[in-house]
Amino acid sequence: MSTADSATVATATVDFDRHVGIARHEELFPAMPAGWDRHFEREEFVASIGLTSNHIRVTDTFRQEAAESYSPPAAPETPALLLPYQALTVNGWSDRFAARAFVEAINAHGVAHWASGNGRLALAVSPHDAAWSAAQIRRYADRVAAVAVPLVPEMLGSSWWSPIYEACVDTGLPVLVHFSGVEGHYLGAPPLSGGVHASAFARMALMPHVAESNIASLAFESTFLNYPELQFLFAGFGFTWLPALLWRLDREWRTFRHDVPWITAPPSERVLQNMWFTTWPVGEAADIATWDVPFSDALRSRIVFGSHTPHDGDSVGDLAAVLGPEWAARVARNGATLLGDRA
Repeated sequence: MSTADSATVATATVDFDRHVGIARHEELFPAMPAGWDRHFEREEFVASIGLTSNHIRVTDTFRQEAAESYSPPAAPETPALLLPYQALTVNGWSDRFAARAFVEAINAHGVAHWASGNGRLALAVSPHDAAWSAAQIRRYADRVAAVAVPLVPEMLGSSWWSPIYEACVDTGLPVLVHFSGVEGHYLGAPPLSGGVHASAFARMALMPHVAESNIASLAFESTFLNYPELQFLFAGFGFTWLPALLWRLDREWRTFRHDVPWITAPPSERVLQNMWFTTWPVGEAADIATWDVPFSDALRSRIVFGSHTPHDGDSVGDLAAVLGPEWAARVARNGATLLGDRA
């Protein structure tokens, strides 16, 4: 790739996984629903900002350097989808009313302080209250670019999510799916394969299974019959495992499709029409010859760039260095397609 081509890719590549967060929980108090600041001002919550911020690193270290927080002067120079990652941790909260108040405050704070110019905010919702979440989506629809859903054991293909999906379809917003880091770690969050794993290394290695399980749920249940235009973006799970999953979904459907008569076409077709996937961690895609061959052109067109910045993030340069010029250019084009008129 020439220097000019590299510059074009860097300028054109949209980042669909840029993390934004607060440095102190007290920053949210002015945006809290009436009276909730008194609930959250207790020491056990205020002092937990490091833990809340570092879960996404999927670490067992109780104390480490605080995660970098986002500030308005650091607004991205190129288009980026801003994920308020700390809100995702409510998938492990037992107090569902407090979780709703926390998410509401993060959304209000994010719209006021993070969303501007090239930085388009993903609105967080509560996985514990679908009706309230749908109202939040409609309230903020013209100021956000996606809807981020924290994952819970209720699979994404379940009708429980219907109010949220209806609101997304009505407003034209895609659903952003990203792990919070507490999956397989806290009771109430989704478990990982086989049971409870002892190390952060095992949890991180198995995190793509959370995405795979929900893709299968969406593909085999009636979500896309009810909402054929609904789009999903799976961020932070990698992408090289997709061909094997799609092959297995189609194989099982061909063998047992009489058990799901409402699914009239191979499930992979819905994945290729309604789902997108980010590149992070692009380092997993090294040695391209070992995984590239099974990728159809249609599947290549569903991969977009996600940096995961500032948490062990990838740069556009990393994308080109690992995947090569052809893949890097394709990813840039895909991102422009997904961004559409929300640029």
